[in-house]
Amino acid sequence: MSSLFSELKRRNVIRVAVLYGVVSWLILQVSDIAMPALGLPEWSITLVLYFLAIGFPIALIFAWAFELTPDGLKRTKEVDPNASVTPVTGQKINHLIIGLLSVALVFVVIHSYVLEDDGDPGEAPAAAAGGPSSSAEQEAGPDVIDPAARPVLTSIAVLPFDDMSPAKDQEYFTDGISEELLNLLAKIPDFKVAGRTSSFAFKGKHDDLRIIGEKLGVATILEGSVRKQEDQIRVTAQLIKVDDGFHLWSETYDRRLDDVFAIQDEIATEVVSALKQTLLGEEDRAVLASVRTTSNTEAYASYLRGRHMIKDRTSEGLYKALREFRHATEVDPDFAPAWAGMANAYSLLGNYDIRPNDEVLPLAREAVDRALSIDPGLGEAWAAMGLLRMEALDPVEEQLAALEKAVELSPSDATARMWLASAMTSSGRAEEGLVVLREAYGIDPLNPTLLFNLAIREAFDGHWEESSGFASELEDVRPDWDGTYRLKMQLANARGDPVEEMRWAKRALELDPDNVSTLMQIADRYVDFGDWDRARDYADRAREVNPLAGNAIALQADYRFYGGDAEGAWGLVNRTMDKIPTDSDLLGQAGWMALRERRPADALQYFERIIPPDANGDGWSLQDVEQVFGAHLQVLAYQRAGRPEDAQRLRRQCNALLDSLGAVVTWFLPYMRARMAAGTDDRDEVLRQLRIAVEANAVADFYDDKGSALSGYRDDPEIGPLLATMVARRDRFAQLAASEGL
Repeated sequence: MSSLFSELKRRNVIRVAVLYGVVSWLILQVSDIAMPALGLPEWSITLVLYFLAIGFPIALIFAWAFELTPDGLKRTKEVDPNASVTPVTGQKINHLIIGLLSVALVFVVIHSYVLEDDGDPGEAPAAAAGGPSSSAEQEAGPDVIDPAARPVLTSIAVLPFDDMSPAKDQEYFTDGISEELLNLLAKIPDFKVAGRTSSFAFKGKHDDLRIIGEKLGVATILEGSVRKQEDQIRVTAQLIKVDDGFHLWSETYDRRLDDVFAIQDEIATEVVSALKQTLLGEEDRAVLASVRTTSNTEAYASYLRGRHMIKDRTSEGLYKALREFRHATEVDPDFAPAWAGMANAYSLLGNYDIRPNDEVLPLAREAVDRALSIDPGLGEAWAAMGLLRMEALDPVEEQLAALEKAVELSPSDATARMWLASAMTSSGRAEEGLVVLREAYGIDPLNPTLLFNLAIREAFDGHWEESSGFASELEDVRPDWDGTYRLKMQLANARGDPVEEMRWAKRALELDPDNVSTLMQIADRYVDFGDWDRARDYADRAREVNPLAGNAIALQADYRFYGGDAEGAWGLVNRTMDKIPTDSDLLGQAGWMALRERRPADALQYFERIIPPDANGDGWSLQDVEQVFGAHLQVLAYQRAGRPEDAQRLRRQCNALLDSLGAVVTWFLPYMRARMAAGTDDRDEVLRQLRIAVEANAVADFYDDKGSALSGYRDDPEIGPLLATMVARRDRFAQLAASEGL
């Protein structure tokens, strides 16, 4: 045995083993730092360890069997023992080992003392960010820090967990784990949590964590993975500092699937403790416990699938989400978030013209009422109530109250803030709405819908460069989303370029062929271009998606009306209004046809169901800016019905709401003002507003050729040329569209 040991020493096998161990340790330490910073998956370090372990016996065998000589590498048995240089080689290996041990010692000192203790003055000390705390601090407990002086030490983004399951079929579950952790952490005082949509924008990309942290404005990132096999799951989570890539904390949980709720609480509690934003006492633990709303795994799984399916707002996704939410409530009737999800699905089906509001909004109201009866403090349910009230044009005060309550209960819910901003803007509080919209953007800067809304708002204010910037960000985030191109479509419309608008609309339609709004946008442009046959084709396609699509039926009625079949047009409108009596498109179409038939009093019976007189009789119930878009016809009906005072009063009220939008420079608002001025025979205001509209590239509307109030000014020496300019633009765009085959 001693002979073998002596031979191992002579051949430097023992020195090689020590050298290999030191080098391997250094490689593992560097990998532990570098791999997360490079966005590599957590198993990468395990892979490095695996290869190092395989390499160890190979290195020893190599050291035993070969010797490095002045003449090169030779088999040991071929070297004369008297000519061997192994003692010299051994000394070199000794020096190399000593050098590497020195490097390792420096690494340990820097890692343990410099990096851990010398934090950036703008951030929390490492101990407060999850590093080891002193024993005195641990013993003293929460009383050591004055709660009133407790600082916000850091911020966090929860990235979508990776699905490491063999079948790769647990995306909804891994997304759900991430979403629930995000929701849990958002409930803890002093946490700043990046929005769900922005965090999920990095799904599957494995970008550098420094880049992610910079884009999301956070100091720490929670990432992990879920591996599910049969009824067992393994959840691995790790908390990483963005600035240097160091792991503050990591843990692995092996559980049966029915323990998923306990896993979520454990991970959230560990992260809160690691961050040390607040000393986690019973109050904070109670907050975490209060978030759990079901103990039924099947209901929870359906809820997660619904959340996953609703996010892109396609007709297929909304219907599937609705089925999942409904199943969750059937399995657990007291699961409030599932009822709130169902309400949102119904409201969005109406919002995207997939189903009539008259059909879906009562169902949405039942669902959200049920959610709030179960849990009156559920922010998600109050947000759903706010969306419903906006869609139903409930009183503005009720819309705002619900959404303000949602933001109060869930301050990290960017979507609730976005809806609140929309309600504020629509109801005449545009400046406040912009502030809230920017707050939402600060929480969720990569949220596609937020980017869409910000781009539109900047365009309305004439800030085209800023608007283009948000549009570019949106395209970077979601190049595969039809909304990206619907935004470009809307911006082209705002610039007065209907051909460019048509190009982007058709690109959007390629990505979502069942989007009724896009189909009807294209149909309306064909009407303006005088191509009624193609307009009707797109309206027919819209009705294939939603047989009761009011805007599509209104266009089909127009086709009949202007084709000389007034009876058929009225029959189509009346049959449909029997089913959806409050549809504003159909009411507007009926009022317009009555006006064309010189029955203004009858027309008002339809128009006053869109903008009804208020209860005290001194004004009208205007709940949304969109109501103003057709108000010029109601103004005209009052004028022609011998009620000029009402025409003037309604016009003033509509203009006041438009004034609240701020410095809007797009063409269609002065165009609407000109139409309302024409309805009250205010020739000077018609001229002034039309000049502004033409300067902003206004294009003539088809209906201005068919008896609108503006058509009466075609022979006016100053207004007539402006109208002719708009008609010439329309005809030129129609020719260009035809030449491009659009």
